[in-house]
Amino acid sequence: MVRDYETPTVPPAWENFARDWAARLGLTETEISLVCSPDRYGIALVLRVIRKDGVECVATKRSSDADDATERRQRFLDAVQTGDFTKIELDVAGYYVSEGTVNCVLCPGAPAHPEWQHAILRELLRIADPPAELAGDLSPEDADDAELASLDQKVAERLEAVS
Repeated sequence: MVRDYETPTVPPAWENFARDWAARLGLTETEISLVCSPDRYGIALVLRVIRKDGVECVATKRSSDADDATERRQRFLDAVQTGDFTKIELDVAGYYVSEGTVNCVLCPGAPAHPEWQHAILRELLRIADPPAELAGDLSPEDADDAELASLDQKVAERLEAVS
């Protein structure tokens, strides 16, 4: 398979993995969409849910610099908590797709680069099994780190259970 690393697209294996895990997690009534933003840098995956009224809700960190971060985070959490969404969109940065598929072209027979699987499953768990909101006097950064650690533990357990 020849890939154009200037304009990557999400590989079918990634889409199949996401849809399989969405079904395992009980998200069978929800459309799953993986898109690639070739020119976006920074965060590898941006998670969005699209509400039934068409409003896009972005999973936003507490520590985000966005002016409306608190509102965006709450809108996302409300949509997930109420189930008021019809679509899950994973927007994968182009550089992340390229790094995750390098072995396809350049390293025939080399071990796969499955790091992307953890990241995709982690984002699906933000919806299917979200960590509890943290109480206490944690800084936004510490709360984000604790949430990520909780999700990463859940991902490790689930991937280990199927291997």
